[in-house]
Amino acid sequence: MFRVQKVLLAEYEEIYEPVLVENPFTLVDIRGVGVRQYHIGLTSNRLLFGCDNFSKYGDEPGFLDRGQDPEIESFELVSMLPLQLIRFHFFRKAARCLMMLNIVQPLGEPLVILEHPMIFEFGGHLFKQHFWHTWRERVATIRVMQPLYGQITGASPFSSTDVQLDEETISVQVHPPPKSPSFFSACHAGAGDFG
Repeated sequence: MFRVQKVLLAEYEEIYEPVLVENPFTLVDIRGVGVRQYHIGLTSNRLLFGCDNFSKYGDEPGFLDRGQDPEIESFELVSMLPLQLIRFHFFRKAARCLMMLNIVQPLGEPLVILEHPMIFEFGGHLFKQHFWHTWRERVATIRVMQPLYGQITGASPFSSTDVQLDEETISVQVHPPPKSPSFFSACHAGAGDFG
């Protein structure tokens, strides 16, 4: 665990920032078939993608000879996206917990989705529900705490569907309370006494 955090500390000190949450994911296609495994980490400014490269050192001696942490010996960061370019959507489909990422234009431009969405299924087997809730909470917290990233999502960590707050129309209908109980409700309530 904490593989992205460890790689940042070991190899990328110049861009280091604390990782708020990270865990394994599987990139899936639209039918839910796995394409590639990733380990994704979320910081307050970036989304970091890492994966294992088992041919990184070729036939060289093992990690013990190099004094490296075995958890990150073959692990490397493969991509980094700033949060202002990402729109998150969290949803569930049957027993699967999913996160969909859309790449959007930079701030100041009209919101246009630039590429096909990437769909990631949460890994972690027994803990995927926990990870799903944790990611939603962290993303919602970043959105609230940093107004610069207000566009990243409109998701509430407490609901099971993603709601775009700026597009939702809310209407409320208030019914006045009845003036007096009806004759029917009084008779119906009294009928239960004859048991």
